[in-house]
Amino acid sequence: MQPQLPIWQLHGQIVETLRTGNRLVLVAPTGSGKTTQVPQMLADHMGNGEWEKGNGGRSASDGEPHSPSPIPHSPALPHPFRIVVLQPRRVAARTVAARVAWERGGKLGQEVGYQIRFDDRLGETTRICFVTEGVLLRWLQDDRELSGVAAVLFDEFHERNLLSDVALALVKRLQQTTRPDLRIVVMSATLDAEPVAAYLGQVGKRESEPVGEGTSSPPHDLTLSLSHPPAFSPAPILVSEGISFPVEVRYAEHLNRRPAPEQAAEAVERIVNVGGPGDVLVFMPGMADINATINTLRAARLAEDCDFIPLHGDLSPDDQDRAFAPSSRRKVVVATNVAETSVTIDGIRHVVDSGEARVARYDAERGIQTLFIEEISRASADQRKGRAGRTAPGTCWRLWTESGHLNRPERNTPEIQRADLAEVVLLLHSLGIRSAATFDWLDQPDTVAVERAERLLVMLGALENGEGRISNGESPAGSAGTEIRNSQFAVPHSGGLTAIGRQMLRLPMHPRYSRMLVEAGRRGCVQEAALCAALVSGRDLLTRVMRGDTRAAGTREEFEASEDSDFITLMRAFAFAQDCRFNLDTCRSHGINAKVAREVEMTFQQVLAIAEREGKGSRQDSEFSVQPERAAGSPLTTGHSAAKPDADALLKCLTAGFIDQLALRRDHGTLECDMSEGRRGTLMRESVVQKAPLFVAAALRETDGLLRPLTLLGLATAVKPEWLRELYPQHLNTTLDHQFDRTHKRVSALKLVRFRDLVVGQEHQRELDPEAAGRCLAGAAMRGWFDLPNLSHEVKQFIARVNLAAAALPDLDYKPFDEAAMTAALARAFCGLSLQKEAQTAVLKPAFAAHLAPEQVGWLDELTPPHMPWPTGKPVKLLYAEEAEGGGRAAVSPEAQVKLQECFKLEFHPLVCEGLVPVRLWLCTPDGKRLANTCDWPHWKTHEWPKQKAAVQKKFPSVTFA
Repeated sequence: MQPQLPIWQLHGQIVETLRTGNRLVLVAPTGSGKTTQVPQMLADHMGNGEWEKGNGGRSASDGEPHSPSPIPHSPALPHPFRIVVLQPRRVAARTVAARVAWERGGKLGQEVGYQIRFDDRLGETTRICFVTEGVLLRWLQDDRELSGVAAVLFDEFHERNLLSDVALALVKRLQQTTRPDLRIVVMSATLDAEPVAAYLGQVGKRESEPVGEGTSSPPHDLTLSLSHPPAFSPAPILVSEGISFPVEVRYAEHLNRRPAPEQAAEAVERIVNVGGPGDVLVFMPGMADINATINTLRAARLAEDCDFIPLHGDLSPDDQDRAFAPSSRRKVVVATNVAETSVTIDGIRHVVDSGEARVARYDAERGIQTLFIEEISRASADQRKGRAGRTAPGTCWRLWTESGHLNRPERNTPEIQRADLAEVVLLLHSLGIRSAATFDWLDQPDTVAVERAERLLVMLGALENGEGRISNGESPAGSAGTEIRNSQFAVPHSGGLTAIGRQMLRLPMHPRYSRMLVEAGRRGCVQEAALCAALVSGRDLLTRVMRGDTRAAGTREEFEASEDSDFITLMRAFAFAQDCRFNLDTCRSHGINAKVAREVEMTFQQVLAIAEREGKGSRQDSEFSVQPERAAGSPLTTGHSAAKPDADALLKCLTAGFIDQLALRRDHGTLECDMSEGRRGTLMRESVVQKAPLFVAAALRETDGLLRPLTLLGLATAVKPEWLRELYPQHLNTTLDHQFDRTHKRVSALKLVRFRDLVVGQEHQRELDPEAAGRCLAGAAMRGWFDLPNLSHEVKQFIARVNLAAAALPDLDYKPFDEAAMTAALARAFCGLSLQKEAQTAVLKPAFAAHLAPEQVGWLDELTPPHMPWPTGKPVKLLYAEEAEGGGRAAVSPEAQVKLQECFKLEFHPLVCEGLVPVRLWLCTPDGKRLANTCDWPHWKTHEWPKQKAAVQKKFPSVTFA
């Protein structure tokens, strides 16, 4: 331990806060010692058993517990003793663990250790454990109560990594259910502490997930989900002032368009030549920029010899350690943001900051999460600046202008609000949490992102298709065509984890890739599938061939040995790049991006290592052998020795991973394609998959078209229809569809095979379903595809009378003839018919009368009579307004044409619908011409007739108007 570090000023408060409570937010500047010293403080004060009691460390006699959770610690649990420190990067976890072990006079794996992907240095007696977030999440899958863990420390939480947010939410949930004795400490140098403290103090409202019939949820069931209630008892906040030396910040005088490595090398040259003593730390966004910077520096004219040392997460541990080892010469460490937090490189006095970092975001083109180079926030820039003032005054050279600095965001956007969530949603389901959208997050993710993740997992077969969730795409029976609406595919809540989902969970990578590898394990082509995952996860390996560029097209053809998949072309190009040792000129002459090829090589080895760990394959083998003695449930297990993969094995694996991007060519003469959920796309012209009618696309690229945006489909792989039944039978459905043939004027029947809503196969049927054929004819008639001369005036008047009764007398439950009712009535009339001419001569009125209950038909003549009695003794015909069809409008009066002189014998105005609707009377002169209309004869007679009486009587002197 180093008690001279500033964090020790808070030693007593830290210990007391966590002795009496179970949560703490600690803000301490860079160099204060929080990462290395706080775990040691806890380890030295948590060994006496005093903190191992439940309810935040107090006994029952101490009064109310500090923890908001009233659930006592289970006595069945062993005494937890491990202090787990979460680090956002593997480099930090390993180097900080080594530092703490050295300070405590031990070796890694004894009292202090670490665990990161592919490297485990923990022993049975290890108390202080430095791990990455992914490791803790895997622990939670194996032991949902973290039985051996006493405290979880979240270091550098300001970075707001996706897995950090997930881990904090799950650990908080655990603390508020079965582990109130579990301590949570959130630490950072630039954290906005108040929201985090309030979040830790919120008591999650527990809502049980639905359980099966006859079952009940057990006490403290971990399938409980938490949602945000009002804030309660915020976590304590402690702030360390720290000790730092002044750092002079120098900005660029103007915006410089030169590559960042050149600008950084120029700044380092000025520092070395005239900038004073001390080592230099240069921040670059990625490995390629690091190498370019070092190459530029080696060619620069420096006043002294320097050691140029790269530092990034893909280096071996020995190569990473070079950055921390002392040197007799000035060190220039060129690093990614792994050096921004946690790790300390002694001797750094100068920082050169490119102002950029690789940021994980959802890439709609590939349907996965991808790293994009973006500008860092002001908070991250301050973190980087602080590295120059740890031991002495320093300088920070920012390669952007001061005005540009003010335009940068204040803090990083939480990754949970910009990243692909498929892997996280799969993890939550494995822990019994079925609704990621309503889970107790510090910052809620976008609902659209959650639904997109759940929809993908259902498509991949990782989650069950819950009741009422994604539609199977079946069209309404008897429709004139297939109509699928996107709203059918909403996924508010998905089902539980499937057997395939559990296998995918053991492969920590994007679910597309884990699904590919699970399938590859069954088929004996893991290495090939791993390479395909690496090829699609980064930038384009091959440069795009422009129209008319015959030379580039010729070199591309060297790799195009198959018409089955663009991935085979990429695999051959990658093999060529390997053979020429990624020579820049040789690769360029063949249209290969050598830098991307190197990145593919690294990603390939990482994916392969994961597959090796779970499937126990051999990297030396050209293919993985699947042995029967493998552990049950291994994602790369078939239960028997795998034979040599069949020729289609890899294509089936690619189909399994990108099944949601299945596309069907409209015909052989076009590149236009239909996709599921009503989407459309165009196959890219450079694809080798030009003959296959059905394929999956691993890349979707949006571009502007002449009339509308275009979706270009790339990285295609041909699919045989039978593979769909083999891989995803749950998404296939077969229906007998009846469609109206407008050319032959008849109904035809097709047996349609749909994958979701996409028709992938069809076969003509000779036998028709009578009712379905009738519905199809009805739909065609309603669309106006043919006339209905048999829809007589009598039938139209019947429809109008029903609609009037429905509008005027809602209590009598008359259902109006809206579009659906009209279609249903015609379908009844056309039942058993198949020809247009048969439909045009069918008797319609009985089918429309069947729309009503028998008693309603009897009432109709009384409520809306076709004729009304008249003083002359001859009934007058009523005309009901046919334009009122469809209901939902105000009642429209029927009309009658009468002679004016006959109306003077009326005692009252005629009414229908039980006296609620007046008849509109068209008053005609004796020669039959219309004079006026009225819905209130007494009023007209009193007020309007006197104005026209003289003129009418003069024209018709022999007629009596009285």
